[in-house]
Amino acid sequence: MGEKFEKIKIRTLTIVIGIPIVLYIIHIGGMVFNLTIAIFAIIALIELHNIFKKKYNPSFLLGILLTLFFLFKRYLLELFPINNNLFFTILLLLIFAEHSVGNSNKKNMVINIGITLFIAIYIGHFLSFLVDIRNLPNGKIFIIFSLFATWMNDTFAYLFGVNFGKKHIFPNISPNKTLEGSIGGLLGGLFCGILFYILIVPSKGFMLIIFGLIAAICGQAGDLFESIIKRNFNVKDSGTILPGHGGILDCMDSILFSAPVLYFLLTYFI
Repeated sequence: MGEKFEKIKIRTLTIVIGIPIVLYIIHIGGMVFNLTIAIFAIIALIELHNIFKKKYNPSFLLGILLTLFFLFKRYLLELFPINNNLFFTILLLLIFAEHSVGNSNKKNMVINIGITLFIAIYIGHFLSFLVDIRNLPNGKIFIIFSLFATWMNDTFAYLFGVNFGKKHIFPNISPNKTLEGSIGGLLGGLFCGILFYILIVPSKGFMLIIFGLIAAICGQAGDLFESIIKRNFNVKDSGTILPGHGGILDCMDSILFSAPVLYFLLTYFI
């Protein structure tokens, strides 16, 4: 019981310190917000790269460039109004060249190229939807909703799982995931939708409640997907940068799946 309480206390302290900082960065927006997202993306890339490095050798520097390309592709295309596939093609050719010519170990060359592309798409492309949500009309409110709906899912899932979890639903993928925790996560998403409905945007209440539930479902899928990666490489956490939470990727895995879905829902329905 003492160890369980200590974990909850550390996680809570990290959240209490982190939330005001996140809100302030969202409020400022612009370059500060984009730079923060870029830093998070690079840290998450480093964590994921270190996991894959246990067996393979994906490209690091070019992987960072490709990730940043996906993350800020829309800005790059505005600055350089040329064929929108040119940057991507150049980076792809550089990655192929590095693994074909510069990399002495050709044994897993195709796998290494595939992993480099996967990391860039998984982190850079998926995370770019947070930038897109922030740029929507009323984007400040909607990105807070997107983040909080996902984090409420994570928090409620953790609390329900730790205190009531008995039935393990994916024991071969993520031994700690329980049915009770999953239900708690869904309740957390619903709670966030109801909260925003009451306090901020009552005119869109019903949709936000539904969106909160969808964010929770997508967030759980994202968390499970990262668990599959870590399970394949016998890793418990992606890193140790966030006390009680693990690495940046451990904190963002749910958002990577929920942000694209929420962006399209917000665009088409609100």
